[in-house]
Amino acid sequence: MAKTPVTKQPPLMRDETGMQSLRDEADRRLVMMRSDRLVWRDTWREISHYILPTRGRYFHVPNQSSRGRIKGPQIVDKTGSIALGNLAAFLMAGITSPARDWFRLETNNDQLNDDDNIKRWLSDTKSRLQRVLATGNFYAAMSQTYEELAGFGTAACIILQDYEDIVRFYPLTAGEYYLAQNDRGEVDTLFREYVQNVAQIVQRFGLENVSPTVQSLWESRQLTVELPIVHAIMPNSSRIAGAFGWQGAPYIGIYYEYGNDTHPALLIEAYPRKPFIAPRWSTASNDAYGHGPGEDALPDIKSLQVAQVRLAEAIDKYARPPTMADASLQETMVNLLPGGLNFIPGLNAAGAGAGIRPVYQVNPNITPLQQRIAEFQDQIRKTLRNDLILMVSQGMETTQPVTAAEINVRQQEKMLTLGPVLERFHNEALDPIITTTLEIMERHGLILPRPDELNGHNIKIAYSSIMAQAQRATETTGIEQIVRFAGSLAGADPSILDNLDLDAAIDRYGDLLGVDPSILRDPDFVAQQRQQRAYQQQQQQMAAQAQQLATGAKTLSDTDVGGGTNALQAIMGSFAAGAQG
Repeated sequence: MAKTPVTKQPPLMRDETGMQSLRDEADRRLVMMRSDRLVWRDTWREISHYILPTRGRYFHVPNQSSRGRIKGPQIVDKTGSIALGNLAAFLMAGITSPARDWFRLETNNDQLNDDDNIKRWLSDTKSRLQRVLATGNFYAAMSQTYEELAGFGTAACIILQDYEDIVRFYPLTAGEYYLAQNDRGEVDTLFREYVQNVAQIVQRFGLENVSPTVQSLWESRQLTVELPIVHAIMPNSSRIAGAFGWQGAPYIGIYYEYGNDTHPALLIEAYPRKPFIAPRWSTASNDAYGHGPGEDALPDIKSLQVAQVRLAEAIDKYARPPTMADASLQETMVNLLPGGLNFIPGLNAAGAGAGIRPVYQVNPNITPLQQRIAEFQDQIRKTLRNDLILMVSQGMETTQPVTAAEINVRQQEKMLTLGPVLERFHNEALDPIITTTLEIMERHGLILPRPDELNGHNIKIAYSSIMAQAQRATETTGIEQIVRFAGSLAGADPSILDNLDLDAAIDRYGDLLGVDPSILRDPDFVAQQRQQRAYQQQQQQMAAQAQQLATGAKTLSDTDVGGGTNALQAIMGSFAAGAQG
């Protein structure tokens, strides 16, 4: 499918009064949301400090001069950073792999799902949707989203209609956004604080819509000067049903220059549905932000840094012990390098107590410390689920050969621990992404018209990723066990198999494993094949019986019973006599 640009919407009318009212509401909410997020900010900063030094934005200061500095010099042992990167890569490959199908479209009606016309439309729509996601920045955005989710327990990504990619994803990092949820526990409000330079602001909003300050900087060509911007996305509390523009939209987004009260807003956008996702690893009570494995691993990671520093100190004292010397050598150049030679006047006459020598001899026993470090590293990897990710290479600590079946069972057991995370991610991230993208495409004529049969029916998303299949594959164990058990009893009583519908078992097994439906034959075709096979078997049996009769007749005709008569003639004569009698 060729990439088709989305038709650009006409600019919204600038209602200065309405803009100012929305700006005032956004400013009030921003102050309160800052206060609510304060304690989370402290935790996220520690996670950034010890695990993800390149993630997190906590000081939205324009024209920062520290952005290019080396990140993470305080991290002595990178076990936590590496393990979290492995977890993020595992989630990317296991949930939304760009190399394989990870979802399919269905309806909420089983009969419609079997209709050939509906199947073709759903398949075509899915292909178009996949093309849009693949040609845009979806997969790049998801890679960062998984890292944020695993590290900070919360991730956020804004989804906006785009004139080139149809839909554009803007992943955020911890510290630059604020969240609030509604009475149903759903995150429905997102505020973002960030900086943009003058060129970016004018390009995004237009010179006529920016403040006089930005216009002045633009005219003087100070294009790299940065300014703080707020993007507030929230439900439209003053919505007027049926009204044109943002006044009638369910969700609105207002952009404005933070701290500039002379210009109410840069832009107000109208959204037909929530234009962002905010998936959380796990939540507690009414919290808008989540907790993740990065937070769980933080104590061990901090302890690991201390242990590594202590180990380095012990080794350093052994390699370069502190020394002491006579005060007379204070003004003398002393060579303390390995193999260094120092000439000291009068050393022979001074005796054994003179010259340079160590303050104390260090011969540390570092084995317990090394063992403790290994324990920290192992616990960190387990907390960050690396025992599941690298199960085959690191998790099979046994001297006995491990079979593929055993690996599969162990993997399924471990996958169950990620079940709640996967379900939450489907609900809070992937469902809104696919639904929003599909609506944008349908609104601009980028998919085929819906068949009339679909009127009144919703499209349902079924996930077929590796992790989704692994979750469902645990159910296949029961199917395998009952079929295996019935097979073992069939040797004594073949009628036992009459209790099983093996066709239904195959269909269910394939569905649980996410097998392509095209691999399984249509039930009508299977019935036709069985009918033909039964007919062929019947013909073969009749032919065999005819052959047996022909062979028997020949044998009888060759048997002489005396009087010039063979056995066949005698039998036929008997039948004739009986018929006359």
